[in-house]
Amino acid sequence: MALAIVGLIAAGSMIAVGSLNDERDLRAPLNELRIMAKKSWARSMEEQRAWQIKLLPDRFVLEPKQPIHADDLKLFKDVDEQMKRGSGIDSYVIDPSVKMEVRHFGETEWHVARPDAWVFEHSGLCEPINIRFISAFATITVSFDPLTAAVASEEFLHANER
Repeated sequence: MALAIVGLIAAGSMIAVGSLNDERDLRAPLNELRIMAKKSWARSMEEQRAWQIKLLPDRFVLEPKQPIHADDLKLFKDVDEQMKRGSGIDSYVIDPSVKMEVRHFGETEWHVARPDAWVFEHSGLCEPINIRFISAFATITVSFDPLTAAVASEEFLHANER
């Protein structure tokens, strides 16, 4: 009898640990996207130039929004060198078991990134975008605030709650 109870407790612990690992794996791209959003938001205001996060089906990339004129591009590169700061370009590859979907402001349907650009203007404003990360285990849906680039709302649903 005691062995049966110990076995049940051990099995329950294994399931709980597995669930925590699944949730951590699903939250990893969201955490990286939050960091990139704050970096993009801060650099766009600091440098007075637009930055963007390019959303692709398997990754997202933080980069300066390309200037219209080649002279502007040279100026930005020169200023980066003078300020002794890096280019700021960064990317994150999403685990193949996680799918990212996007819904822009005004859209009613979710879609896989095709690619999409989430632009942060030099004024500090960005598009109020919705991002959803989906795995076999659960779904996380977040909405980002256009003034702060912070998560305004977050919803976590287990697969059986969808």
